[in-house]
Amino acid sequence: MRNTRTLSVTLPPEMLKRAQSIAKRESRTMSELVREALRHYDRRAWWEEVNAYGRQRAEERGLREADVERLVHESRRGASGRKQRIPTLKKLVSQITRENRYKEVATGRERGKEIPRR
Repeated sequence: MRNTRTLSVTLPPEMLKRAQSIAKRESRTMSELVREALRHYDRRAWWEEVNAYGRQRAEERGLREADVERLVHESRRGASGRKQRIPTLKKLVSQITRENRYKEVATGRERGKEIPRR
């Protein structure tokens, strides 16, 4: 059973030439090139959502860019004043995504959103 579907896309001639050139240079099929472009687009859109969420939360708390370095330093030191282990980017993103109720799809490359209705 086939896991893919066929999609017909129209492109202006110059964009098509550019896409064919990139595909040839990277030894990819046009399908692979389009799939990768969609992954990049999706990833960028996801980061824009995460950044918008962060900006909104900062605004709600009255935080400015100048506060970031101090707050990062304080959070790394913790209440004890001793240096704590710095969380990885993956851990930080997973915390943000949990708050937004995002769930990773089994493939790891695609992501689905489940946001409950209020």
